[in-house]
Amino acid sequence: MPKAVQVISQARLTQAGVTNLQDLGRISPAIQGVSAAPFSPPAIRGISSFALSIGVQTQTGVVLDDIPQPSFSTLANELTDIERVEVLPGPQSTLSGRNAAGGLINIVTHNPTKEFELSYNFEQTNDHQTRAGGFVSGPITDTLGVSISAFYNRWDGPIRNVAEANRRLGGFEQRGVRGKLQWNPIDPLTITLTGFLTQGNFRSVGLLSAGPYVRVAANAGSLFSPGTIAQLHPGAAIGEYSREVSSPGDSTSSNQNKGGSARIDLENPLGTLSSITSYSRSKQPRDDLFLGFSFFGNAVRAQTNTDVKYTTQEFRLASPSPSGRFQYLLGAIYTDTQNFQPYVRNIVFPVNWDRTASIKSYAGYGRATYEFVRDTSLTLGLRYQHDQQGYKFVFKDGSAPGSNNSTGYGFLAGEASLQHSFTQDIKGYLTYANAQSGRAYDLEDSVNAARVPGLQPIPSQKVRNYEGGLKTQFFNRKLTINVSAFRAYYRNYQVQSLETLSGNANAVPSIRLLAIGKVRTQGVEMSSSLQVIRTLRVGLDASYLDAKITDYPGAQCYTGQTAAQGCVGGIQNRSGVLPGTSKFRATTSANLTIPLPSLPFDGTLGAFFRYQTRVQYDLLGNPNTVQGGFGVLNLTAGIRDRSGKYTAELFVNNVTNQIFYGSLAQDVLSPGVALIGTYNRDSFRYFGGRFGVHF
Repeated sequence: MPKAVQVISQARLTQAGVTNLQDLGRISPAIQGVSAAPFSPPAIRGISSFALSIGVQTQTGVVLDDIPQPSFSTLANELTDIERVEVLPGPQSTLSGRNAAGGLINIVTHNPTKEFELSYNFEQTNDHQTRAGGFVSGPITDTLGVSISAFYNRWDGPIRNVAEANRRLGGFEQRGVRGKLQWNPIDPLTITLTGFLTQGNFRSVGLLSAGPYVRVAANAGSLFSPGTIAQLHPGAAIGEYSREVSSPGDSTSSNQNKGGSARIDLENPLGTLSSITSYSRSKQPRDDLFLGFSFFGNAVRAQTNTDVKYTTQEFRLASPSPSGRFQYLLGAIYTDTQNFQPYVRNIVFPVNWDRTASIKSYAGYGRATYEFVRDTSLTLGLRYQHDQQGYKFVFKDGSAPGSNNSTGYGFLAGEASLQHSFTQDIKGYLTYANAQSGRAYDLEDSVNAARVPGLQPIPSQKVRNYEGGLKTQFFNRKLTINVSAFRAYYRNYQVQSLETLSGNANAVPSIRLLAIGKVRTQGVEMSSSLQVIRTLRVGLDASYLDAKITDYPGAQCYTGQTAAQGCVGGIQNRSGVLPGTSKFRATTSANLTIPLPSLPFDGTLGAFFRYQTRVQYDLLGNPNTVQGGFGVLNLTAGIRDRSGKYTAELFVNNVTNQIFYGSLAQDVLSPGVALIGTYNRDSFRYFGGRFGVHF
């Protein structure tokens, strides 16, 4: 493939402490940046899904078993019961049915096996995480196979609410089951049916001004309540790395995904003809504590429920394998996404809205590779896509007449790549690709939704990407080193910004979707692995990333920004680093098997280390919201049955207790510096044990 691809096995995910989609940045240096919500796909090379709006498609595409997932689906969030994850950075338009301007995450689950297979894994930590997953598979008849996988994952969370007897917040409880039937009635024909059901429950801090407060100026308070931050949150520790809040309540949310797919693969002289049909429905109700300080009590709440109905139909024709000097992939896909989102807030700016977004997409794509001279090939790809988007905004509270609108938009995307094999084990490539994200409606913009002519679509984001790389193997393929360099230019970059009140006590913070000016990302990525001896394998992945906003006219000033710092009349022309990105990131791992001839098992030792340089979390460039560089070390020790049937190990993640923030943000209700911090799963040291069986 003439692009950079990182393939991550379930074993590597486990060693890095990765349990869900948002954790992938721990193991893949290419995945970095800030996304809009806890369950939105992570950023790739700094290009993120900033917009938390049902009218916007994500920059990062997520594909689960060859089915592209809608923006608000949480089906692919949990990674307990998967076989592998593939990370494909850069614009992806012609490789599969998903168009993605930032990159693609491809998730592959287990298929039915021809022989009986059973596996079970259990994990328990000292900070109250329980995780279990199981898989059973085998033949029913000579032509029919079945598999069932299930998972359970629960963690109490890192935050303590001192106003509710130190009740834990920020955790989760997720569970699910997936079943597959695979029928092979005749040799050329395979039919695979899949059904799934997942459920998640979450408890978190309040939506606004809830904390934990980690950096606070002495005079900082709230525009809506008298007193300082400390007075508004009695009993909660305020200061660096605080994990305490003092809140009259909390926010709760849940999600449920259910549905299924049918895949038909027919081998024929032209290749493999595939039909992939899917339907899913995702419900994500939320009950938010709107204001998280005790002045208003627990009464100020907001409720919403994102209800996503999603249908896809895709046809593909892939050339036979092996197919000699000419290979091809042709496809057509239709997707229909229907999002319905009511929103009710009872007091303090009371509202009652119903919002509906419809996105129907039709696309045809193709790519072909031809070896026009020995060891040198040319790949050309093209995609045409037409999106039909519409919205409806109903003010059920009678405060405005409401509005609706629709728009159609078509675009071409494509790629061209030249590949050359210098030797059997050294290959190089040069690639140019362009893509678009499509137009979008900002359904958080209630002001313009209430006016004539209603909401107007935000311009389509456009990207041009240049990339070159080498894929190499040495010493009889014991050493693998892949290197890529890239530069991408984004225009009309779609972001969502939460605008502060600037002293206006009669207005709620405004969330706006914007197509800002220009963004540029460039850098170098490297992945490598070495089989040092038969029992020792080491790996090193690293990236250097220079991801910048080069033009963002009309950006709001951050809190405390002066004229000397570029703030004029509350407005700045923002330029600078993209939020959530580090100049340098690296992960390294080592796994050693220790033979124990006198025992029925061998010993195992493992180490995983990741490092990143400083990161800015604020879109507007607030210098206070910077996390310094840090490194995290994970260690494991265990035993493994020589037949591979049993494993047991102890582990310590974040051995040195290197505390760091998952994000830093200015409290939008405070006119002074008042920073709220969040934490990742491995922001603190924790330890535990794992046990696995496999037959």
